[in-house]
Amino acid sequence: MNRFVLPLFAASVALMGCEGNTRQIYFIANETSGPVTVIHAHSSYIQGMALDTVTVPAGERQELGREDWLGGRIDPDLPAAFIDTLLIYNEDGALTDRDWTLMETWEIESFEDRKIPSQWRHEYTIEVTDSDF
Repeated sequence: MNRFVLPLFAASVALMGCEGNTRQIYFIANETSGPVTVIHAHSSYIQGMALDTVTVPAGERQELGREDWLGGRIDPDLPAAFIDTLLIYNEDGALTDRDWTLMETWEIESFEDRKIPSQWRHEYTIEVTDSDF
């Protein structure tokens, strides 16, 4: 029996290593005439924790968060699958009217970083302009 356990264990470890990975990264591109304040949390947010608050200067693109999922996924997922909260305020305190939960609100670029095991990276960028407030 022991001579079957070791090969079975080795095969299961090898198969787990072949599952691959998908990295979701989300950014904001501030194309307004002033800084914006972003309050956000990703899906691993724990109730009761403080939300992340970031100030992004005009004309800059900044990473807000990233999340890794097991398994190489070719298609990007809905932003609401890994972003829990996203509030964007301009320097006057107005909240953007962009619906961040919709795919079409985001510019999404997908990259196959490695074929075996499958490694995919999806970069989501939400751009805000003065007319979005």
